[in-house]
Amino acid sequence: MKNIPRLAIAAGLAFTALSLQTAHAAGRRIENVQPKVNLIGSPIIMATVAGGQPKKQRLAGPGEPAPFWLEIEADFDSADEFPELTFKCSLLLQLVKGMKLVEGEVSLVDVAKGKDRHAVMYIAPKTLNRLSENKPFTMTMVKAVLVELSAQGELIGANFKSSAGITADTFTKEKDKLEKVSDAMLNKSQTPFAPLFWDYYEAVKPSSR
Repeated sequence: MKNIPRLAIAAGLAFTALSLQTAHAAGRRIENVQPKVNLIGSPIIMATVAGGQPKKQRLAGPGEPAPFWLEIEADFDSADEFPELTFKCSLLLQLVKGMKLVEGEVSLVDVAKGKDRHAVMYIAPKTLNRLSENKPFTMTMVKAVLVELSAQGELIGANFKSSAGITADTFTKEKDKLEKVSDAMLNKSQTPFAPLFWDYYEAVKPSSR
């Protein structure tokens, strides 16, 4: 596996500018895309079931990493209305056994025109523990993130950020050579965050069964 070279970050937004030229010409735009990655604790939601016994929150055992979630967000402005948008995230992690590329996507629905729109995906605590080989997962392991927003297969908004001096151009050229993890990210409705912040995040397309 070839590691991504460490290059200057000065040209880090070149990929975004190039990718949006077609979208600007067509008038279908997502602007001011800002990726954010954070470690957050599990939500504590209190509820009772008639006739049932209350459940205690499980605590981490001796030597077990604390149960933190990795939250990957994209803040953006929408210059148009979109019945459906695909939010895709590519996350570069530096782990014990080398670099891994964690990818995921979610379909958003009824995205209205306007500013301050938000999309989110999560990586669960047990998945983070698996990726980090049961060592505490830290933000220093996150080396780069690329978020992309597409409508009907057309890329209309994107942004790339790196904490390791990696440019977007280098990232897009080299990422196909990295070991990929495609089953790690969850959309909001698949997590305990599902009932929270309904007015903040864009709605997730319901799965058809």
